[in-house]
Amino acid sequence: MKIPKNFVIVLFAALYILSCSKDQCVRTDFALLSQKDNWLRHPVLGDPSFDSFSRYEKNPVQRGTPPFEWPVNGFLFHDPVSGNEYIYASQYLKGYARMPDKTSTIIDKTCIVFRSRDQGKTWNKLGPVFKKGNIILEGEKEPVMTALDASVVYDEGKYYMLFGFSTFEFDWQPDKNKHGGLALAVSDSPEGPFTMEKIVISSQPYNKNPVFGKYNRCYAGTLLKTQNNWVITFMMDSGPFFSWGLFAVSASSPEGPWSEPVLIRGCEGDKYYPPLLEYFPAFMYNDTIYAPATSVAINRNFQCILKVPSREAMTPGKWELSHEGSLWHGINRENEFAGIWGQTFSGFIDQEKRFKVMFPSLDPDNQGTINLASVPWNALYRERGFVFTGHEGPSFTTIPGFYQYPEVNASFSFYGTIFFAMNSIAPAGPDYPKANSSLHELMFTSQNRIELSENQWAILNVCQNGKTDTISKGPFTKKAETTLKMTRLKRETLVSLNNELVWKGKLENTDRGRIGLYAMKHSGIEMQSFKVSGENHQGYVTWLYTEGLLGSGANMKRDWAFIKDDPSFLYGSGVVSKVDTARAKWNFSGSGFDLYCPRMPGLGTAEIILNGKTVGEINLYAECPEKSKVVYSMRSLPQKKNALVLKGKDGKIVLDCLRVYD
Repeated sequence: MKIPKNFVIVLFAALYILSCSKDQCVRTDFALLSQKDNWLRHPVLGDPSFDSFSRYEKNPVQRGTPPFEWPVNGFLFHDPVSGNEYIYASQYLKGYARMPDKTSTIIDKTCIVFRSRDQGKTWNKLGPVFKKGNIILEGEKEPVMTALDASVVYDEGKYYMLFGFSTFEFDWQPDKNKHGGLALAVSDSPEGPFTMEKIVISSQPYNKNPVFGKYNRCYAGTLLKTQNNWVITFMMDSGPFFSWGLFAVSASSPEGPWSEPVLIRGCEGDKYYPPLLEYFPAFMYNDTIYAPATSVAINRNFQCILKVPSREAMTPGKWELSHEGSLWHGINRENEFAGIWGQTFSGFIDQEKRFKVMFPSLDPDNQGTINLASVPWNALYRERGFVFTGHEGPSFTTIPGFYQYPEVNASFSFYGTIFFAMNSIAPAGPDYPKANSSLHELMFTSQNRIELSENQWAILNVCQNGKTDTISKGPFTKKAETTLKMTRLKRETLVSLNNELVWKGKLENTDRGRIGLYAMKHSGIEMQSFKVSGENHQGYVTWLYTEGLLGSGANMKRDWAFIKDDPSFLYGSGVVSKVDTARAKWNFSGSGFDLYCPRMPGLGTAEIILNGKTVGEINLYAECPEKSKVVYSMRSLPQKKNALVLKGKDGKIVLDCLRVYD
């Protein structure tokens, strides 16, 4: 009997579907905008960005020169009267150093204004916005040393500037950083000169009485005029806690009096919130306040935006995280050597609904640069392709699921050194819970990977202990557009570069694992297509204890003791609290989790809080040390983004890992 051709096609299709029914058989191009949220993005690990910002062709507008090598903060202002655009660029000494002595009065040099009369096509440096002279503000004994991080608002014929000040008594030591804060200046012109009026928010009251016991220095403020009142959003930092809080105050006029500060966002809350965010400056559009932020990890391309209706600015619960990552990409230009650096982008939305921004960076000689870019406000993202970069350190990202024998077809351009990871079960997290943190060394273990550099390819297998075996390597000629294909033929893996077969053989360590990308230091990749085929099983990411410490804004010296080379922990290290009130917080995206902890003498009980609600309690005490195991689990979480808090309730606690399932 002759079988119809159509029947054979349908039969094979049905068999294929059945073969994939146990798990999901994936055939997806992860470089499409529709897949944007399937990539892992993290304040420390990295951020594959689909943003469509375009650069000003004459960047940089300014480059640092001695003694002010670091113009790394600024504010972009549109004057509603003249239609001109202005950049108020802050002039820092390298390393945020203070002037060495009182003989150097530099107040007139620390804020420089640039003007454009043609909507940003050309720029002219006008010079300082403050006059020379010794100015002593009320409440301080010494003159103002620096006036930085300015923001400007026009109202009824006057230009009001909020700026960060420090006096000659200021130092970075805890007992000296109180000699600074935010002050108000006024001018009849956006070009100045501005006259200093008064201190608006001083750091002095918080020096001995920090907010939440940690926040004690006020800086990076934005002055905003709403329909009903005036609002200032500003930062407070916390020294050894490595935690940054966004605060707000309000008043009926810019002269005040101003309300008591309200914490808008910080690590103190028990709900989802990415850590290491520093906000400056905010802007308004259509009666909504937007507060962009950048990570202060070693790579700062991870940006977020909070927003709130202006009338609700003083109500923390009304603020929402409107954009998390995929807002900014670095490019391979000398004036952006460090990526975005110093602050996030500053800007406004013009009449053509373009978001025009100023952004700072550093060049290879560690000189600050001031640059410009723009993007349509209603088209922030490109439909295809993303950029993934490492600047001062490496970056990592991954897609969901575990694959055993994936087939990959990628098209991209790159510079520096990049890795394509496969079968990876490496844990994730920062190397240390602090500013300038980078990838933990364990993130480069437990995987196979293809490494590409400017002139060489290599295929490696890396064990859990970090032992690396080079399976094969060879010369490589980079093209403007590189293609990578990894296919499966019988029991062998085939790797092709630019349509040329470079290796065929059996990979070691082909257990199921993740597919990921690494951009090493001063490297980047612009992905045009990233097609993945193969059985996609549910996967997980194991977040290290350092992630839990980072998310809580921990004081490491005061509250925690490191334990190394201890087999009680999953990866040989962890921390034990020094105090009974210790707290850790993992912010994660996933459908469920397993919390791993060892049990030890001297420990007590801990409260488990998920998204602000207590869900359980665990006893971490044992007469003899017990190896780490699952002490609490949950599945089928009702929301994707979650926060898990482990809080000491009765005694000290221990931290190991949180395994989060896709």
